Amino acid sequence: MTVPLCYDKKSGAPMMTPARQVAAEYGILVSEHEKINSPESFEFLYLVRPDLIFVCDFGQILSKQILSGSLLGGINLHGSLLPKFRGAAPVHWAILTGETYTGVSIIHMTPHVDAGPVIAQSPPIPIGPLETVVELEERLAKYGAELVYNIAAQMARKETVRIIEQLHDQASKAPRFKKKDGLLSWDRSAQEIFNHCRAMVPWPRTFTDWHREEGLPLRLILGKVIPLNDSLLELESADFSQGPFATPILVDAKLDNLANLKATSKELKKKPNKPRPSSSQRPSWWNPGVVIRAEGNDLIVAAKEGAVRIEQIQPANKKMMPVHQFLCGYTIKQGDKLG
Repeated sequence: MTVPLCYDKKSGAPMMTPARQVAAEYGILVSEHEKINSPESFEFLYLVRPDLIFVCDFGQILSKQILSGSLLGGINLHGSLLPKFRGAAPVHWAILTGETYTGVSIIHMTPHVDAGPVIAQSPPIPIGPLETVVELEERLAKYGAELVYNIAAQMARKETVRIIEQLHDQASKAPRFKKKDGLLSWDRSAQEIFNHCRAMVPWPRTFTDWHREEGLPLRLILGKVIPLNDSLLELESADFSQGPFATPILVDAKLDNLANLKATSKELKKKPNKPRPSSSQRPSWWNPGVVIRAEGNDLIVAAKEGAVRIEQIQPANKKMMPVHQFLCGYTIKQGDKLG
């Protein structure tokens, strides 16, 4: 087993990662190198000559030489229905862009990022309307583990494994986030701002600046937020994620497996929703980023469409706190500007 070097941030000592723990329990030989494509890694692979290389959330692209170091090449578990969202952050981008479903794929690895032919995909997996990246990744891991086990068992039995070329013209990218990506633009709809907050956990988090009348702007990190319409009522969205756990199966990788989800979506939309008053006329002063209300438990900020109620907030160099605690210590008021 080859695992990347991981160090404890405080002590600087090598960490006992979950992969290494399993290897120790089963007496599996472990090689740790900072770069997988180094001569040392290549030498190790050719020494042990593994049957199969398996990669998940590895962070490095394996060279053609390294992939040739195993008898069957390599397979990679990826957190999207490829060719959609190729890259290091597929789950983050699915939530950020407001997708209602995602999935997992297993591909035969090539030196190109997530571009190899697909061996297996999960059925479309609905994304909960309130789910964060952390929560969704945990659900996807269950499907992914099952699929990897099935494929590895198939290969061990020397059974034929189907490989389907990706539709490369339908590919989209999901690059890793940078710190600056957490900066929030209020010139978006309330739903888009809500999606941004869900996508930026656990890092880099969503942050904005409060422009105070006196003193320098104060950086604020947003915790839990709720999207509102122009009547300041919570936006509703159908929740397709609470159905029974669907057993992962091998399905066609050509994206024609979305018909079932679309049919389910139509059925759920037929259910009557709670009656809601019609949206009021939006006041002219509700410009994006302007504080609409700041009292009691309410900190509401205008978006381009609708508004956002902030329930948790973290001032710079402080801890995350409920908004009523923030309002007790900070004189933010109606008409103040964020962003």
